[in-house]
Amino acid sequence: MPRFPSSNARTRTQPSSSPSLSHSALPPPRKRLCGPAPYIRQIRNPQAMDSTILAEMRDCRAAFLHCMASEEGKQDFAVRWEGALQRFVDAAEAGLLSEGALRYCYSVVASVNVIASTLSDYQTAAAQTTESMVHEAQAYLKSNTPSSYAVARGQTAAQSPRSPPSQQPSELLLAPYRRWFLNHFAFPYLTAADK
Repeated sequence: MPRFPSSNARTRTQPSSSPSLSHSALPPPRKRLCGPAPYIRQIRNPQAMDSTILAEMRDCRAAFLHCMASEEGKQDFAVRWEGALQRFVDAAEAGLLSEGALRYCYSVVASVNVIASTLSDYQTAAAQTTESMVHEAQAYLKSNTPSSYAVARGQTAAQSPRSPPSQQPSELLLAPYRRWFLNHFAFPYLTAADK
């Protein structure tokens, strides 16, 4: 028995997994490993690309500053910022941005990066300070001993006992008036007869 059918034998064609595309009149689909960025497909004019990217970066910078001021919409901004950065990188790699647009976008990205990293550093420092103060307070409350400030203050107070206030000459001069005021406390102001 031959391994292969004879040349005059009819063979059945195997059905395609996609019958609509197996028709010979249709061109085969184009396979692209990396499709162009969405802006590249839509806009071929470099000036239009500049204005589109610049407007998006301005909006993102304003949204970032708004998020920093109001603490609202951080998640929305993060998603928006990630998309804007990807579109900026795609347009820059395709050579569709002018030098001025590249400089401006770079300055926006750098300023957002500096502000975000500085705020992150401040938050980390504040968290560390808060944590150390909590630990100190807990240690103080557990030890139940007076603080070093109170101990030091008590030692200086013990070393210099308070001397009784010396009588100043002005106090001696004001003694009669003080005595009169205390005698007439219910009516502290002079009457016409007392004047």
